Amino acid sequence: MAALAVAGSAEAGPWAQRQGDIYARVNLSAERLDGEDGRRGDLYGEYGLGGGWMVTGKAESVRYDGGTQDRDAYRLSARRQLWSNSKGWAIGAEAAVLHGTTLAGVFGCQGAGGEARVSAGRSGVYKTRNYYLFADAAWIHQEGGCDRQRFEFGYGSDLGGNFFTTEQVWLEYGRQSANSIKTETQIGYHFPAADVSVGYREEFGGEFDEQAILLAVTVRR
Repeated sequence: MAALAVAGSAEAGPWAQRQGDIYARVNLSAERLDGEDGRRGDLYGEYGLGGGWMVTGKAESVRYDGGTQDRDAYRLSARRQLWSNSKGWAIGAEAAVLHGTTLAGVFGCQGAGGEARVSAGRSGVYKTRNYYLFADAAWIHQEGGCDRQRFEFGYGSDLGGNFFTTEQVWLEYGRQSANSIKTETQIGYHFPAADVSVGYREEFGGEFDEQAILLAVTVRR
């Protein structure tokens, strides 16, 4: 976890916080979806329980000028780091309950549901710079038989001088929601009290157009 604490971690990945440790992030973005301007805000947190276990929670709200794609969503999960070795590799699993409207562009799912996720990743130090990388696979189910498969890939690294960068890719497929290929790049700075980063996210799947500029503030205790 030391490399993650320096390089800046993502929501996904196999790692668990140490007992009593807290990770909290606020994410604000200005977005455009199929020509409609919107704003997104989310709060995400992790708390380490010990023994490789931790709990996570997320609340997200999105509002668009036309009001056609407004949504609120909530997620609560338990994650277990199942295995790790001295070379920095780790494997984990996560189970979550969720509620609300979850969209891939203008298509999506509503109501209560659940998620099962498996993860693999590596963290360490390369030429004095901390880094991490991971790959996740998730199955998501919501009311009305709305099932989706999601694959996430991420990388983060220190750049030197307290600067860091992260890159994440999402691939999502579903019968009732749109297929999606999304990328997000952030660059940030480690301040004494918090990490602050700015980024850009864009959809490349072709079924809808989406772009976003974002600001994230992360604290660890």
